[in-house]
Amino acid sequence: MKPLYRFAQAYKITPWRKQVSSGMLILVGLLGTILAASLYLDVTARTLALGRAILIMENEIREVEMLNAHLRTQLGILTSSAVMEKRALEMGFRRIDPGEATYLIVPGYVPLDQSLSSSTPRKTQSLSYTLPSIYRQSLLEWLKIQLDEWMRLERDSSP
Repeated sequence: MKPLYRFAQAYKITPWRKQVSSGMLILVGLLGTILAASLYLDVTARTLALGRAILIMENEIREVEMLNAHLRTQLGILTSSAVMEKRALEMGFRRIDPGEATYLIVPGYVPLDQSLSSSTPRKTQSLSYTLPSIYRQSLLEWLKIQLDEWMRLERDSSP
């Protein structure tokens, strides 16, 4: 009986080994928690950085759109008839009376407006598109046609 007791005593875990294994288990759990927390913080930091970059880009887009709108407004003002007339008068141009105008007739010249509507009327092509009959029938009509064909084939094949 003594050898069995010695054998059991040799493989029995000593108290300090129990403490070391439980301490290591706690350390592994703590290390896993730290790794999970650092991974979470890394993902959160990247998400925040990308969100901030998106906000900055959206603000830049709004600024460019506002600049474009401002430039379009300035172009509209500069090309308005009142401003163009003022600039023309400053450059030395003046308004003329219709009686002062001299019209030149150039042989062979056809103005653009008249070239589109020439004396010979063009035939306009009307596009009329109709769907094939297969696309105009309902599912029930198609099933009826299929059944009629099947019945006809059955009648023809039977003696």
